[in-house]
Amino acid sequence: MQTPKTEQEAFTTENRARGLSRRAFLTGTALLGLGGAVTALGGCAPQSTASSSEAAPENTGTSASGTSEYPWPDAPEAIAEDRIEETLEADAVIVGLGVSGVAAFRSAAEEGLSVIAVEKGTAPQCRSDNYCYVNGSLNERLGLPELDIDELAQEEWGNSGGYSNYRIVRKFMQNESEVFDWWAAGDPDIYYPSSPEEADAINGQYLQKSLEHPYAVSSMSYRDADWTENKAFYPVRIYFTDHEHVVNENAQRAIDAGGQALYGHFAEQLITDEDGTVRGVYVRNAETGQYKKITSRNGVILATGGCESDEGIMAKFYPTVVKVGNLNPWPNYDAEGNLTNTGDGYRLGAWAGADFSLNMAPMCHVMGGHADTADMSLVGMTTPHLHLNYNGERFMNEEIDCTDVEVALESQPQGKCFLIFDSHLDEQAPQSFDPVKGRVLGRGPWTLAQMEERVDGETVFKADTIEELLASIPGMDAESALASIERYNEMCANGYDDDFRKSEKYLWPVQDGPFCAQRTGLGFCLTTMGGLRSDEECRVYNKDIKPIPGLYAVGNIQGDRFAVKYPFKMPGISHSMAMYYGYVAGKNIAATPLA
Repeated sequence: MQTPKTEQEAFTTENRARGLSRRAFLTGTALLGLGGAVTALGGCAPQSTASSSEAAPENTGTSASGTSEYPWPDAPEAIAEDRIEETLEADAVIVGLGVSGVAAFRSAAEEGLSVIAVEKGTAPQCRSDNYCYVNGSLNERLGLPELDIDELAQEEWGNSGGYSNYRIVRKFMQNESEVFDWWAAGDPDIYYPSSPEEADAINGQYLQKSLEHPYAVSSMSYRDADWTENKAFYPVRIYFTDHEHVVNENAQRAIDAGGQALYGHFAEQLITDEDGTVRGVYVRNAETGQYKKITSRNGVILATGGCESDEGIMAKFYPTVVKVGNLNPWPNYDAEGNLTNTGDGYRLGAWAGADFSLNMAPMCHVMGGHADTADMSLVGMTTPHLHLNYNGERFMNEEIDCTDVEVALESQPQGKCFLIFDSHLDEQAPQSFDPVKGRVLGRGPWTLAQMEERVDGETVFKADTIEELLASIPGMDAESALASIERYNEMCANGYDDDFRKSEKYLWPVQDGPFCAQRTGLGFCLTTMGGLRSDEECRVYNKDIKPIPGLYAVGNIQGDRFAVKYPFKMPGISHSMAMYYGYVAGKNIAATPLA
C-alpha cells in the first residue's frame, strides 16, 4: 500500500515527466466510507459568498490582486449552476485533513454526526512528528515530570506579548494530554514504552532508523536539563516514530464511524445565509473541474492550514518573513501538484465576514544551519558560543533560545552570523543545551572532530590562528571582528558580560588554537500560526467581535493561539494544539445544530 507521500511523489513525477497538465490528472480522488450519510439535495441551498453568476476562477495557489486591504478580491466569483456536478448534505463539513482536520473529522463522526471532510491533497496531510505533552497518563512511562500548568499558561501567554487569547492557551494546557491519549489510541498499532529507559532506547533506534517497534510513541525530552535556562525547553516533547501512520489511522477511525472523505477537492467558497450563518461550502473536483455543493446542518470547520506558500498573503500578514527571506522546507502538494498551505482559510473566512487575529506568529527559529537552501538535514550547532555578524560585531546574548536568536538575526547583515570557538569545544559543548542536535535528541553534543569534518571554506572554517580564521571568511570585517573577540575575551577573564549579560558559566574565551567558525542563518518558516479571530470553543468572530454562526477554525487557520513568535520552550505545541482544538471543534459542532 502506498503512503500519501509516495503516492504524491509518484503522481508528481509521472505527470511532470509526461508534460501533461496538472489539472488533468488525479490519483487520489475518492469518496470514502459507506455510512449513507451523504444525501443528494433536490432544492436550492442558501446563497454562497459570491456576488456574480460567473464561473469560479481556477485555483492557481497564488493570490489574486485585491481591491481592498487584503491580497484577494473583495468577493469570489459566483459559481454557475451548470458547473455543479453534485449536491450533498451532511451534519458537518470539515475543510482540510491535516492533523487538526483529521482530529475534527474523527471527533465529530464519533458523536454520530454525518460528516463530509474535503482535502485538496490525495491523502491526509502531515509533517514533522513532535507533540507537546503536559501532565498526562504517559508521564511515568516517558519519565516526564509534573509541571505547574498555570505557570506554563502564563508564560506562554506572556511570550505572545499578551496578544494571544489566554483562555485558548490555558484550556489547552489543562486538557491536551487526555486528548493526546485519545489521538494515540486512534492508531491500534502504536507501541507504548514501559519505562523511561525503554523510551530512551526507542529514541536511539529512531535516530538510527532501526526501530524494533515501527509505530511507537516516545520522548525527545532531556529529562535532567535545567529547563529554566533560556535555551532549554520544558520536558514536554514527545513524538510518534511514524506520524503519517497515526494521522491516517485516525482518519480511518472517522470513516469507520460513518464519515466521508473527499480527496482532490478544493474548497473555494463558503455558503452563507443573508444573516451570515455559514451553511456549507462549494468544492471543486480536481478530476472533473466541476463543483460539488455541500450543505451542512451544523456548520463548517476550517482546517485549511497556513499560508506560507502564498507570498501575497505572507506579505500582508507576515511581512518580516517575506522581507528577510525565510524558506519553506515542506514538500506537501495538492492533487494538482502545487504546494499546499496557500492561505485558503484566510480567503474563505474573509469572504464570510471573519475578522483576523491582531497579531500573528510565524514558526521561525534558528536551527544552526546556514539557511541557503530548504534542506532540513543541514542543521548545526546552536550553543551559546560567541556570535559575530559579517560586520565583525557581537550583537546578542548567545544563551537566548532559538526563536529569540532568529529575531536577533533578522536585523543582521545577510541574516547570518558566525559561532566562533576554539580547541575547547569538547569540554564546552556538554555543558550547554543545544536543542537542535545536542543531548536532548540523544545524538550527543557536537565535537571538535565533527566540526572539523564539516570544514568547507563556505559554512565552516578552521585555522591555526584567529587572524587566519577571520581572514578566511568571505565578507567578514576581520579587523572589527578581531577587536570584538579581544573585548569578549577580556569580559570572559573578568567573569562579567558588560555588553549583553550572558551567564558567567558560558563566558568561554576564544584563545587557544586551532580556531573554528560555523556560519548559521535564519531558520525556516516551518508554518504560520495566525489566522481567523477565534476563541477556546473554536468559534470564528466577525469584525464586530461576534461569533459567526456555523463557522469554526482549527489548526493553523485558528487565530489567537499564538502571537509575535513561536513559543520555543514548548516544543510540539503547534501539533498538539491543532490536534486538541480539532477534537474540541468536532464536539462543539456536534452539540450546536444551526437554527
